Amino acid sequence: MLLYASEFQEVDELPFGSVGVIIGLKHTRTGDTLVSAGSPTSTRSVLRDITPPPAVISASVIPQSHIDLEPVQNALESLARTDPSVRADIQEGQVLVHGLGALHLEIIEGRLKDEWDVNFEFGKRKVSFREGLGPGIPVQGWDTWNTNVGGGKYISVEVPLIVRSLKGAEEGNPVWDGNKVLDDKGNPLPAPESIPVGPLSYVAQGIASALSISPHSSLAMTHTYIQIPKKALSKEIPPSILTGASAAVLRQFFRGAGSGPLLEPFMNLKVTVSENHLGKIIRDMTEHGGELLELGSGLPASTEGEIISGFSEEGIYMPPLWLTPSATEIALETSGSRVKRAVQGLVPLSQFLDYSQRLRALSEGNGTFELFTAGFKEVSALRRLEILREIGKA
Repeated sequence: MLLYASEFQEVDELPFGSVGVIIGLKHTRTGDTLVSAGSPTSTRSVLRDITPPPAVISASVIPQSHIDLEPVQNALESLARTDPSVRADIQEGQVLVHGLGALHLEIIEGRLKDEWDVNFEFGKRKVSFREGLGPGIPVQGWDTWNTNVGGGKYISVEVPLIVRSLKGAEEGNPVWDGNKVLDDKGNPLPAPESIPVGPLSYVAQGIASALSISPHSSLAMTHTYIQIPKKALSKEIPPSILTGASAAVLRQFFRGAGSGPLLEPFMNLKVTVSENHLGKIIRDMTEHGGELLELGSGLPASTEGEIISGFSEEGIYMPPLWLTPSATEIALETSGSRVKRAVQGLVPLSQFLDYSQRLRALSEGNGTFELFTAGFKEVSALRRLEILREIGKA
Protein backbone atom coordinates (compact mmCIF):
# COMPACT_ATOMS: atom_id res chain seq x y z
CA MET A 1 0.00 0.00 0.00
CA LEU A 2 0.95 3.64 -0.49
CA LEU A 3 0.09 5.90 2.43
CA TYR A 4 -1.21 9.46 2.10
CA ALA A 5 -1.64 10.80 5.64
CA SER A 6 -4.61 8.85 7.05
CA GLU A 7 -5.59 7.38 3.65
CA PHE A 8 -4.02 4.47 1.81
CA GLN A 9 -4.04 3.07 -1.71
CA GLU A 10 -3.53 -0.58 -2.55
CA VAL A 11 -1.01 -1.15 -5.37
CA ASP A 12 0.43 -4.20 -7.14
CA GLU A 13 4.01 -2.91 -7.08
CA LEU A 14 6.12 -0.08 -5.67
CA PRO A 15 8.03 2.25 -8.03
CA PHE A 16 11.76 2.76 -7.56
CA GLY A 17 12.57 4.99 -4.58
CA SER A 18 9.05 4.96 -3.15
CA VAL A 19 8.12 4.19 0.44
CA GLY A 20 5.25 1.80 1.00
CA VAL A 21 3.67 -0.60 3.46
CA ILE A 22 3.47 -4.40 3.27
CA ILE A 23 1.09 -6.18 5.63
CA GLY A 24 1.64 -9.64 7.07
CA LEU A 25 5.44 -9.82 7.48
CA LYS A 26 5.78 -11.53 10.86
CA HIS A 27 9.33 -12.84 10.68
CA THR A 28 11.22 -9.96 9.05
CA ARG A 29 13.36 -7.43 10.88
CA THR A 30 14.93 -4.07 10.17
CA GLY A 31 17.79 -4.60 7.72
CA ASP A 32 16.30 -7.53 5.80
CA THR A 33 16.21 -7.32 2.00
CA LEU A 34 13.00 -8.45 0.29
CA VAL A 35 13.43 -9.98 -3.19
CA SER A 36 11.01 -11.35 -5.76
CA ALA A 37 10.45 -15.08 -5.31
CA GLY A 38 10.37 -15.62 -9.07
CA SER A 39 13.61 -13.81 -9.94
CA PRO A 40 16.80 -15.79 -10.68
CA THR A 41 19.18 -16.07 -7.74
CA SER A 42 22.03 -14.60 -9.79
CA THR A 43 20.12 -11.35 -10.36
CA ARG A 44 19.06 -10.79 -6.76
CA SER A 45 20.56 -7.82 -4.98
CA VAL A 46 20.99 -8.09 -1.22
CA LEU A 47 21.84 -4.94 0.71
CA ARG A 48 24.37 -4.89 3.51
CA ASP A 49 23.16 -5.69 7.02
CA ILE A 50 22.60 -2.85 9.47
CA THR A 51 25.35 -3.04 12.08
CA PRO A 52 24.38 -1.17 15.28
CA PRO A 53 27.04 -0.07 17.80
CA PRO A 54 27.57 -2.44 20.73
CA ALA A 55 25.27 -2.02 23.72
CA VAL A 56 26.88 -0.13 26.60
CA ILE A 57 24.13 -0.13 29.23
CA SER A 58 21.47 -2.55 30.42
CA ALA A 59 18.54 -2.77 32.81
CA SER A 60 16.47 -5.63 34.17
CA VAL A 61 12.86 -5.84 32.99
CA ILE A 62 10.63 -6.90 35.88
CA PRO A 63 7.06 -8.00 34.94
CA GLN A 64 4.45 -6.94 37.49
CA SER A 65 3.10 -10.50 37.69
CA HIS A 66 3.85 -13.96 36.35
CA ILE A 67 1.08 -13.53 33.77
CA ASP A 68 2.89 -10.49 32.35
CA LEU A 69 6.15 -12.39 31.69
CA GLU A 70 5.22 -13.81 28.28
CA PRO A 71 3.73 -10.52 26.93
CA VAL A 72 6.88 -8.67 28.04
CA GLN A 73 9.15 -11.18 26.30
CA ASN A 74 7.04 -11.04 23.11
CA ALA A 75 7.12 -7.23 23.17
CA LEU A 76 10.92 -7.21 23.56
CA GLU A 77 11.27 -9.65 20.67
CA SER A 78 9.07 -7.47 18.46
CA LEU A 79 10.97 -4.32 19.48
CA ALA A 80 14.32 -5.97 18.66
CA ARG A 81 13.04 -6.78 15.16
CA THR A 82 12.28 -3.12 14.47
CA ASP A 83 15.32 -1.69 16.30
CA PRO A 84 18.52 -3.75 15.72
CA SER A 85 20.34 -1.78 18.44
CA VAL A 86 18.09 -3.33 21.12
CA ARG A 87 19.16 -6.69 22.52
CA ALA A 88 17.28 -8.74 25.11
CA ASP A 89 18.37 -11.94 26.88
CA ILE A 90 17.92 -13.86 30.10
CA GLN A 91 20.78 -14.01 32.62
CA GLU A 92 20.48 -15.81 35.96
CA GLY A 93 16.69 -15.86 35.65
CA GLN A 94 16.41 -12.12 34.92
CA VAL A 95 15.19 -10.59 31.67
CA LEU A 96 17.75 -7.97 30.62
CA VAL A 97 17.43 -5.37 27.89
CA HIS A 98 20.60 -3.78 26.48
CA GLY A 99 20.78 -0.36 24.81
CA LEU A 100 23.12 2.33 23.53
CA GLY A 101 22.73 4.72 26.48
CA ALA A 102 20.50 6.02 29.25
CA LEU A 103 18.27 7.93 26.80
CA HIS A 104 17.94 4.82 24.62
CA LEU A 105 16.69 2.84 27.63
CA GLU A 106 14.10 5.54 28.32
CA ILE A 107 12.90 5.30 24.70
CA ILE A 108 12.71 1.49 24.97
CA GLU A 109 10.69 1.76 28.17
CA GLY A 110 8.30 4.26 26.61
CA ARG A 111 7.77 2.18 23.45
CA LEU A 112 7.08 -1.00 25.42
CA LYS A 113 4.40 0.77 27.44
CA ASP A 114 2.85 2.88 24.66
CA GLU A 115 3.00 0.50 21.68
CA TRP A 116 2.70 -2.91 23.36
CA ASP A 117 0.87 -1.93 26.57
CA VAL A 118 2.75 -4.41 28.78
CA ASN A 119 3.02 -4.20 32.57
CA PHE A 120 6.60 -4.09 33.89
CA GLU A 121 9.17 -2.02 35.75
CA PHE A 122 12.78 -1.28 34.87
CA GLY A 123 15.42 -2.18 37.42
CA LYS A 124 18.61 -0.27 38.15
CA ARG A 125 20.64 0.69 35.09
CA LYS A 126 24.00 -1.05 34.78
CA VAL A 127 26.91 -0.41 32.47
CA SER A 128 27.86 -3.32 30.18
CA PHE A 129 31.43 -4.48 30.73
CA ARG A 130 33.55 -6.76 28.53
CA GLU A 131 36.41 -9.23 29.07
CA GLY A 132 39.44 -9.77 26.86
CA LEU A 133 41.37 -12.97 26.20
CA GLY A 134 43.59 -14.17 29.02
CA PRO A 135 47.40 -14.57 28.70
CA GLY A 136 47.55 -18.30 29.49
CA ILE A 137 48.17 -21.17 27.07
CA PRO A 138 45.39 -23.82 26.96
CA VAL A 139 46.32 -27.46 27.49
CA GLN A 140 46.76 -29.72 24.50
CA GLY A 141 43.50 -31.18 23.21
CA TRP A 142 41.37 -28.13 23.96
CA ASP A 143 40.04 -28.24 20.37
CA THR A 144 38.44 -31.70 20.79
CA TRP A 145 34.97 -32.20 22.23
CA ASN A 146 33.65 -35.54 23.43
CA THR A 147 29.89 -35.94 23.80
CA ASN A 148 27.23 -38.58 24.30
CA VAL A 149 24.80 -38.73 21.38
CA GLY A 150 22.47 -41.16 23.08
CA GLY A 151 22.29 -44.91 23.52
CA GLY A 152 25.67 -44.97 25.24
CA LYS A 153 27.39 -43.84 22.03
CA TYR A 154 30.18 -41.27 22.39
CA ILE A 155 31.67 -39.30 19.54
CA SER A 156 34.73 -37.06 19.39
CA VAL A 157 34.55 -33.84 17.35
CA GLU A 158 37.62 -31.76 16.54
CA VAL A 159 37.21 -28.04 15.77
CA PRO A 160 40.77 -26.63 15.46
CA LEU A 161 40.01 -22.90 15.66
CA ILE A 162 42.80 -20.32 15.47
CA VAL A 163 42.38 -18.06 18.51
CA ARG A 164 44.46 -15.15 19.83
CA SER A 165 44.08 -11.58 21.10
CA LEU A 166 43.83 -8.71 18.65
CA LYS A 167 47.13 -6.94 18.09
CA GLY A 168 47.62 -3.22 18.46
CA ALA A 169 46.68 -2.09 14.93
CA GLU A 170 43.90 -4.64 14.44
CA GLU A 171 40.29 -3.56 14.83
CA GLY A 172 37.38 -5.74 15.83
CA ASN A 173 34.18 -6.12 13.84
CA PRO A 174 31.12 -4.36 15.31
CA VAL A 175 28.99 -7.24 14.02
CA TRP A 176 30.89 -9.53 16.42
CA ASP A 177 30.95 -7.06 19.34
CA GLY A 178 34.55 -5.98 18.79
CA ASN A 179 35.88 -9.45 17.95
CA LYS A 180 37.37 -10.41 14.58
CA VAL A 181 35.98 -13.65 13.14
CA LEU A 182 37.25 -14.89 9.74
CA ASP A 183 36.37 -17.83 7.51
CA ASP A 184 38.83 -20.39 6.13
CA LYS A 185 39.87 -17.94 3.36
CA GLY A 186 40.54 -15.07 5.75
CA ASN A 187 37.39 -13.10 4.89
CA PRO A 188 35.42 -11.38 7.69
CA LEU A 189 32.24 -13.25 8.58
CA PRO A 190 28.85 -11.49 8.74
CA ALA A 191 26.43 -12.14 11.58
CA PRO A 192 25.62 -15.88 11.96
CA GLU A 193 22.00 -15.41 10.88
CA SER A 194 23.21 -13.84 7.60
CA ILE A 195 25.44 -16.79 6.62
CA PRO A 196 23.90 -19.35 4.20
CA VAL A 197 22.90 -22.59 5.93
CA GLY A 198 25.83 -24.99 6.06
CA PRO A 199 28.84 -26.03 8.18
CA LEU A 200 30.19 -22.46 8.24
CA SER A 201 26.94 -21.09 9.68
CA TYR A 202 26.80 -23.87 12.30
CA VAL A 203 30.35 -23.15 13.48
CA ALA A 204 29.66 -19.39 13.49
CA GLN A 205 26.61 -19.93 15.72
CA GLY A 206 28.73 -21.87 18.19
CA ILE A 207 31.40 -19.16 18.20
CA ALA A 208 28.79 -16.47 18.80
CA SER A 209 27.40 -18.47 21.74
CA ALA A 210 30.84 -18.86 23.35
CA LEU A 211 31.71 -15.18 22.84
CA SER A 212 28.50 -14.06 24.55
CA ILE A 213 29.61 -15.20 28.01
CA SER A 214 33.04 -15.62 29.58
CA PRO A 215 33.64 -18.71 31.76
CA HIS A 216 35.43 -16.47 34.28
CA SER A 217 33.27 -13.36 34.70
CA SER A 218 30.08 -14.18 32.72
CA LEU A 219 30.77 -11.02 30.67
CA ALA A 220 30.78 -10.93 26.88
CA MET A 221 34.18 -11.45 25.26
CA THR A 222 35.79 -8.82 23.02
CA HIS A 223 39.06 -7.99 21.22
CA THR A 224 39.55 -11.65 20.24
CA TYR A 225 40.78 -12.95 16.85
CA ILE A 226 39.20 -16.20 15.66
CA GLN A 227 39.70 -17.91 12.30
CA ILE A 228 37.83 -21.01 11.17
CA PRO A 229 40.14 -23.38 9.22
CA LYS A 230 38.90 -25.66 6.46
CA LYS A 231 39.38 -28.67 8.70
CA ALA A 232 36.68 -27.42 11.08
CA LEU A 233 33.99 -27.38 8.37
CA SER A 234 32.93 -31.00 8.27
CA LYS A 235 29.75 -31.84 6.32
CA GLU A 236 29.47 -35.24 7.98
CA ILE A 237 28.78 -33.88 11.48
CA PRO A 238 25.11 -33.07 12.28
CA PRO A 239 24.40 -29.31 12.62
CA SER A 240 23.44 -29.42 16.32
CA ILE A 241 26.62 -31.31 17.21
CA LEU A 242 28.85 -29.04 15.12
CA THR A 243 27.37 -25.93 16.73
CA GLY A 244 27.72 -27.39 20.23
CA ALA A 245 31.27 -28.58 19.55
CA SER A 246 32.35 -25.14 18.27
CA ALA A 247 30.98 -23.44 21.38
CA ALA A 248 32.46 -26.06 23.72
CA VAL A 249 36.03 -25.99 22.32
CA LEU A 250 36.09 -22.19 22.33
CA ARG A 251 34.97 -22.12 25.96
CA GLN A 252 37.71 -24.66 26.76
CA PHE A 253 40.22 -22.30 25.14
CA PHE A 254 38.95 -19.32 27.15
CA ARG A 255 39.03 -21.36 30.34
CA GLY A 256 42.60 -22.51 29.69
CA ALA A 257 43.79 -18.99 28.79
CA GLY A 258 42.68 -17.71 32.20
CA SER A 259 40.93 -14.51 33.18
CA GLY A 260 41.69 -11.63 30.81
CA PRO A 261 41.61 -7.83 31.10
CA LEU A 262 38.29 -6.11 31.73
CA LEU A 263 37.01 -3.30 29.56
CA GLU A 264 34.31 -0.73 30.17
CA PRO A 265 32.61 1.77 27.83
CA PHE A 266 34.15 5.24 27.65
CA MET A 267 32.63 8.41 26.25
CA ASN A 268 34.01 11.57 24.70
CA LEU A 269 32.59 14.39 26.83
CA LYS A 270 32.43 18.02 25.72
CA VAL A 271 31.28 20.58 28.29
CA THR A 272 30.69 24.27 27.62
CA VAL A 273 30.55 26.46 30.73
CA SER A 274 31.30 29.98 31.80
CA GLU A 275 34.84 30.89 32.81
CA ASN A 276 34.15 31.09 36.54
CA HIS A 277 32.86 27.48 36.65
CA LEU A 278 35.73 25.96 34.68
CA GLY A 279 37.73 24.73 37.68
CA LYS A 280 34.79 22.86 39.18
CA ILE A 281 34.10 21.07 35.88
CA ILE A 282 37.72 19.93 35.44
CA ARG A 283 38.00 18.79 39.06
CA ASP A 284 34.74 16.84 38.81
CA MET A 285 35.88 15.17 35.59
CA THR A 286 39.19 13.98 37.02
CA GLU A 287 37.66 12.89 40.35
CA HIS A 288 35.27 10.60 38.47
CA GLY A 289 37.95 8.79 36.46
CA GLY A 290 37.98 11.10 33.45
CA GLU A 291 40.97 12.29 31.45
CA LEU A 292 41.25 15.89 30.26
CA LEU A 293 41.95 15.98 26.51
CA GLU A 294 41.53 19.59 25.45
CA LEU A 295 40.77 22.96 26.97
CA GLY A 296 39.25 25.42 24.52
CA SER A 297 40.02 29.13 24.52
CA GLY A 298 37.58 31.58 26.06
CA LEU A 299 34.86 33.18 23.95
CA PRO A 300 32.94 36.17 25.29
CA ALA A 301 29.22 35.46 24.86
CA SER A 302 26.08 37.47 25.33
CA THR A 303 23.28 36.35 27.57
CA GLU A 304 21.76 34.60 24.55
CA GLY A 305 24.98 32.68 23.95
CA GLU A 306 26.07 34.69 20.88
CA ILE A 307 29.58 36.10 20.47
CA ILE A 308 29.78 39.82 21.21
CA SER A 309 30.98 41.75 18.19
CA GLY A 310 32.13 44.80 20.16
CA PHE A 311 30.45 47.25 17.79
CA SER A 312 27.54 49.46 18.76
CA GLU A 313 24.64 50.30 16.47
CA GLU A 314 26.48 53.50 15.44
CA GLY A 315 29.45 51.42 14.26
CA ILE A 316 31.75 52.58 17.10
CA TYR A 317 33.97 49.85 18.52
CA MET A 318 33.61 49.42 22.30
CA PRO A 319 35.95 46.80 23.78
CA PRO A 320 34.25 44.44 26.25
CA LEU A 321 34.82 45.03 29.94
CA TRP A 322 36.93 41.90 30.38
CA LEU A 323 39.51 43.33 27.91
CA THR A 324 39.77 46.70 29.67
CA PRO A 325 43.01 46.99 31.74
CA SER A 326 41.43 49.47 34.16
CA ALA A 327 38.46 47.22 34.95
CA THR A 328 37.88 46.50 38.61
CA GLU A 329 38.15 42.99 40.06
CA ILE A 330 34.41 42.86 40.75
CA ALA A 331 33.64 43.88 37.18
CA LEU A 332 36.00 41.21 35.83
CA GLU A 333 34.35 38.54 37.99
CA THR A 334 31.00 39.58 36.62
CA SER A 335 32.25 39.49 33.06
CA GLY A 336 33.80 36.06 33.68
CA SER A 337 30.33 34.58 33.71
CA ARG A 338 29.96 35.78 30.11
CA VAL A 339 33.09 34.00 28.83
CA LYS A 340 32.35 30.49 27.57
CA ARG A 341 35.00 27.77 27.73
CA ALA A 342 34.84 24.31 26.13
CA VAL A 343 36.34 21.33 27.98
CA GLN A 344 36.81 17.97 26.27
CA GLY A 345 37.66 14.75 28.06
CA LEU A 346 37.52 10.96 27.96
CA VAL A 347 35.27 9.65 30.73
CA PRO A 348 33.90 6.27 31.88
CA LEU A 349 30.18 5.97 31.18
CA SER A 350 29.52 4.36 34.56
CA GLN A 351 30.46 7.60 36.34
CA PHE A 352 28.48 9.91 34.05
CA LEU A 353 25.05 8.28 33.77
CA ASP A 354 23.35 11.21 35.56
CA TYR A 355 25.80 13.91 34.56
CA SER A 356 23.08 16.40 33.59
CA GLN A 357 22.03 16.82 37.22
CA ARG A 358 25.64 17.10 38.40
CA LEU A 359 26.50 19.66 35.73
CA ARG A 360 23.43 21.71 36.60
CA ALA A 361 24.64 21.98 40.20
CA LEU A 362 28.27 22.70 39.26
CA SER A 363 27.46 25.39 36.68
CA GLU A 364 24.42 26.94 38.38
CA GLY A 365 22.29 25.74 35.47
CA ASN A 366 24.35 27.45 32.74
CA GLY A 367 26.45 24.54 31.44
CA THR A 368 25.76 22.34 28.43
CA PHE A 369 27.37 19.03 27.47
CA GLU A 370 27.60 16.47 24.65
CA LEU A 371 28.47 12.76 24.93
CA PHE A 372 29.87 10.62 22.11
CA THR A 373 30.77 6.96 22.37
CA ALA A 374 34.51 6.20 22.42
CA GLY A 375 34.29 2.39 22.54
CA PHE A 376 35.50 0.00 25.20
CA LYS A 377 38.80 0.71 26.99
CA GLU A 378 40.88 -1.54 29.23
CA VAL A 379 40.69 -0.57 32.91
CA SER A 380 43.37 -0.46 35.61
CA ALA A 381 43.94 -3.23 38.14
CA LEU A 382 42.16 -1.24 40.87
CA ARG A 383 39.16 -0.53 38.66
CA ARG A 384 39.13 -4.19 37.58
CA LEU A 385 38.69 -5.27 41.20
CA GLU A 386 35.86 -2.76 41.64
CA ILE A 387 34.07 -4.13 38.57
CA LEU A 388 34.43 -7.74 39.72
CA ARG A 389 32.97 -6.81 43.11
CA GLU A 390 30.14 -4.92 41.38
CA ILE A 391 29.14 -7.96 39.28
CA GLY A 392 29.62 -10.37 42.19
CA LYS A 393 32.69 -12.18 40.86
CA ALA A 394 35.21 -11.14 43.53
